[in-house]
Amino acid sequence: MESDWKRPKSIPSETPLIKTHCGGMYLTLGFEDGKLIEVIATIGKNGVCSNIMLDTTCKLMSICLQSQMPRYKICKKFKKQFGDLKCGQGKFFHEEKEYYSCVDYVAKRVIAELAK
Repeated sequence: MESDWKRPKSIPSETPLIKTHCGGMYLTLGFEDGKLIEVIATIGKNGVCSNIMLDTTCKLMSICLQSQMPRYKICKKFKKQFGDLKCGQGKFFHEEKEYYSCVDYVAKRVIAELAK
């Protein structure tokens, strides 16, 4: 999976705070030409391991988004890989929707952006 994408100094993005069972999570979605191109997430009060796993997952998602892979294939892979991914901390709700983990929220948010 090759990417010729070079990150400019700044890109339009949104960074909502999502209250999860692990603390506050900031999810940054970066866009170029209206298309999702970058995913970054951090959990405020959680351990180092969880942040490393979440950061790695987001970086791999970003590499896929920046590649030449068709977006429908990325969406299909993410749905298969991340469908209702549970972490053992219990579910949480955001905007009246149920999520099973922080990664579940990130994946569903990215899939929703890809479906646009």
